[in-house]
Order: sequence, then C-alpha cells, then structure tokens
Amino acid sequence: MHTEQHQADGEEVASTTFDRSPETVANARTWASKVYRRFGGPLPDLCELLVSEVATNAVLHGGGEQYRVTVYPDFCVEVWDASPVRPRRRHARADAIGGRGLELLDSCAPGYTVHADEVLGGKTVCFEPKGW
Repeated sequence: MHTEQHQADGEEVASTTFDRSPETVANARTWASKVYRRFGGPLPDLCELLVSEVATNAVLHGGGEQYRVTVYPDFCVEVWDASPVRPRRRHARADAIGGRGLELLDSCAPGYTVHADEVLGGKTVCFEPKGW
C-alpha cells in the first residue's frame, strides 16, 4: 500500500494504491472511511460500503496488479483500475451474493460516473455517497 497526500487545486487529496487481491478490499474500505471522516464526510459508513463494492469490482474484474482509491475533500471518491472495460449491470438472483454493485451506486451515489483515464489508461469510477 502506498499512500500519498497532495494538493489539487489548493485542496488536500488523499490517494492510496492497493495490490489487486481480495485481501486488500478490507484495507481499502477502512482507509477510505478514515480519510472521509477526517475530511468531515457526512456518510462515512456509506462511503465504506461503496468503496468496498467498487474495490471488489476492481479486484475481480479490473486489470493490472494494483488499483487506486482517492478521496477528495468535497467527498468525491474515485477507484481506478487498469482495465478499460466499463462495469455493466447484472441481474442478480435474489439469493446471489454478488452482482448488485451498480444498483448500490445508483441508489446510494446517484450521478456516479465511469470514465477512461487518459493518463494511466484503464478506468475510474467516481462517486459521492448521498443520503436518501
């Protein structure tokens, strides 16, 4: 894990890179939640849930050896992985343990985006946790 603190447009940004393995998802969600709380984010538990979902997708479906989680002081969170393939909605059965990540983002982070990363390649999922 490599953590960076830097300035973007005069504001502090926290970014950490994780190895793309299932064991790192818990570390990613805990790290993001702590930073989100430090920035004063209103829904840190929701941030933790959504980072867990998107990081899991990066581990299971992403490319490369690592993925990166970035938290901005405006409460925007980004998860980058090296695969250019955009996530797609799956229709999960009621008893399935997976396949609901995009539904969660739709419900809990409306307006989330997925875009190609022009610098690093791959894609970035960007979201801001929202209350109901």
